Amino acid sequence: MKVGKSIIIYGSGQRGSGLYTLLKECGINIRYVIDSNAKKWNTPFYDTTISAPEVLLQDGETPICIAIAKEEDAMDVRNRLHTEYAICETREINYFDLLRELYQTNKRIQSALSEKVSSGQPKIFFECDYGLGLGGIEAWVKSICRELLVDGRENIHIISDTGEYDIPPALKNAVIMLPINHDEMFGSKTIAAVIRYLLQQLPCVIVTGQFYVTLLAACLVKQRYPDHIRIISTIHFGKEELYRQYASVNDYVDVFIGVSREITEGLEQHGVEKDRIDHMTCPVACDEILERDYATDPAQPVRLGFAGRVNVKQKRMDLVPLLVSELETRRVNYRLEIAGEGNYSGQLKAFVRSKGLENRVRLVGRLERDEISAFWKQQDVCLSLSDYEGRSISIMEAMANGAVPVVTATSGIREDITDGVNGCIVAIQDIADMAERIVFLDHHRDCLERMGNRAHDDICPKCQMRDHLRYWKILLDGKPGGTR
Repeated sequence: MKVGKSIIIYGSGQRGSGLYTLLKECGINIRYVIDSNAKKWNTPFYDTTISAPEVLLQDGETPICIAIAKEEDAMDVRNRLHTEYAICETREINYFDLLRELYQTNKRIQSALSEKVSSGQPKIFFECDYGLGLGGIEAWVKSICRELLVDGRENIHIISDTGEYDIPPALKNAVIMLPINHDEMFGSKTIAAVIRYLLQQLPCVIVTGQFYVTLLAACLVKQRYPDHIRIISTIHFGKEELYRQYASVNDYVDVFIGVSREITEGLEQHGVEKDRIDHMTCPVACDEILERDYATDPAQPVRLGFAGRVNVKQKRMDLVPLLVSELETRRVNYRLEIAGEGNYSGQLKAFVRSKGLENRVRLVGRLERDEISAFWKQQDVCLSLSDYEGRSISIMEAMANGAVPVVTATSGIREDITDGVNGCIVAIQDIADMAERIVFLDHHRDCLERMGNRAHDDICPKCQMRDHLRYWKILLDGKPGGTR
């Protein structure tokens, strides 16, 4: 369905903000901005106010765009529109379809696309639109770019936002900071700024790791100058919504690379041509011979570890208190160390203090990359409670250092872990089963060393940087890439 002269936005977050300004710039009337959160009703939103969903009872025709990033929440809204307000699917305009339609008429973006194109030496850009902080994608980008620079490629750069980050010395001159406004997601100012930058860098190769502004800006540049830009999209998360989003830019992306077989199959099922889909395993540091010890004495606590973002979204760190409570109830002899930072750190610290668990649970904060291997060698078990992953670098790092993974069944897990052999796989959000697996390992301490050594031996051949670097050198040179 194409947008007409008027539209309703459902969602007042970052997506809704960016869409609102874009619609205004294109001269399209916003009939209502609706949000499910009652606390937002009748509060200011740019030059209007946020309405309750009940206003839909007064409007039976205006198209609706659900501007909500989390797919589960968007689906809940879609179902509510159908069941409570009798709004059929044909009345909904897909968010990304709407964005592309608006970009074609937006004067700011079209003006940017009309600017003079450079014709310098080919450059290669890896995208990190959300910055260079903690996270598997960021760690991968920094590691592969560093290796390519060491290999003698001087044309390697990283596109990031303007945040303050701890950038390794080897990458100081490679990072390009662009004015990416996260408060107005996919807004025209950000897209136009990225377009203007890319036009001055043509010809170039863009390697994206997220479906965000650099990818959409690169697609617009490719539409205008198809022979001057090559787009390689790496997909790091196995989610249906992402498969649909990437399939929508099928006409512009040259190569799609999934970090798990499940992702590559998902892309193909959503219409991406098989001959443009590849597969890679991200590299992690791994000694060929594992040297470490395990808590084989039952008098010692089983050493549980987590490393990553201490967030509720994706990582589900809000489930840690439930897991800890299960372990306490079952009288498990354990110690838990959590490495990382995030928006749930404060709540987690408060929980530990309130339960008097300071001797059991320790938040060690952020670790530097060169501290990761030592951290995992001090842990018997690697925990992951994520709702979704692609192929977790943190879990691979843990396995490379002999920690036994006890993890949820997210995308890519079964490529590296065989349940009961080199780790344990539990259903997503099944805290009781996760606790049961830890109880088993506590009662069968001999399994720690056997499964930990098997985890190392299974992951080691897959994660070598030398093989990964060879893969990317071939791919970036525009030659057919091998599959790993």
